[in-house]
Amino acid sequence: MRQGWFVAGGEVLAWWAVLVVVTLMFISSISALEVVVAAAGAMIAAVAARGVHSASGAGMGGARRWGAAFLAWPGAVLADLGRLCVVTVRALRGRSPEGALKTVTLEPGTGGAWACGVLSSTPSTYVVDVSGGKTEGVQTVVVHVMDRGLSRLDQVLTVGPRR
Repeated sequence: MRQGWFVAGGEVLAWWAVLVVVTLMFISSISALEVVVAAAGAMIAAVAARGVHSASGAGMGGARRWGAAFLAWPGAVLADLGRLCVVTVRALRGRSPEGALKTVTLEPGTGGAWACGVLSSTPSTYVVDVSGGKTEGVQTVVVHVMDRGLSRLDQVLTVGPRR
């Protein structure tokens, strides 16, 4: 029983730390009040994340590609921000955006929960639906992509063509 509380506390602490860092990354001038608000908001979200994890009964999933995804994520975010600027300028000039829904297959052994979160954390892609569940260790998801180009992160986490 004590080990269960330790694991739950560790998960909440990990979520809290990540959420505080992510929140502070998007603040231009960090003050003491901003840190307090970020810490309090992150604690609420971390406890909620633990609750969702417990209620869903989901595990972390496979961690096969997490290292490659971790290395590809910063470059994907920067490249996607550039692509987002181009799409925005085109939209302001009257050209309709090129977004589309695609079905992709995650790399075998990749945890669907964390991979969908990482994919959704970039400006060009977000996960809309996890379709069909796992079949023989392979997870398919429906994503909305900003344009037709694949980011490096998409290439790391998915296999095969987008449909």
